[in-house]
Amino acid sequence: MDTELIRRPADITLVNEGKGVVVGHADSFSPTVNVILSESGGKRTELSSEYFNLLIGYEPFESDHFLVTKDRALKEYMSDDTKDRFYGWTPEKIAEIKKLPAVISQERDGTDEQQAVFAFIRDIHIQDNGIMVYFQRYYPIPFSFLSENLLELAMDRFELTRTHWTIKKVNLLQVFQDAGINVFGR
Repeated sequence: MDTELIRRPADITLVNEGKGVVVGHADSFSPTVNVILSESGGKRTELSSEYFNLLIGYEPFESDHFLVTKDRALKEYMSDDTKDRFYGWTPEKIAEIKKLPAVISQERDGTDEQQAVFAFIRDIHIQDNGIMVYFQRYYPIPFSFLSENLLELAMDRFELTRTHWTIKKVNLLQVFQDAGINVFGR
């Protein structure tokens, strides 16, 4: 294990191993999270805790990716400042988007069993028919968490019923912590 991580208890290290997550060290909640995805070649990626991706899809869990039409990708339910910061599909903006944690969910289906997931975006491909978003799932989240925390997540009540991708200027990890959801499996 990296001794740097042991000396710095404010860091949390996640390593993607198949469908699970290995937590290297976590003394307490911290906005610094290091994630090593298998597709990143073992490179450490520092994540931003100031914003998070929210992806609501018709059938987002059939694979590790789904398509968002261009008119619904980073254009709806966002502040103008956030749009200016992230919209544009330049390599630099895509790299910044990939540093953000994500919540991915199917549109509201009305069942008590519906789940969302805490995830990270692995890759983004701009295509003629839309934006293909590749993601790695890490932790299930009750869908009720989303509907019960609309204000805390800066969400509109209609967002859960519309396929779209947005970015919110909210510290998602803090909202999880305040709600008692431990996405790091401790």
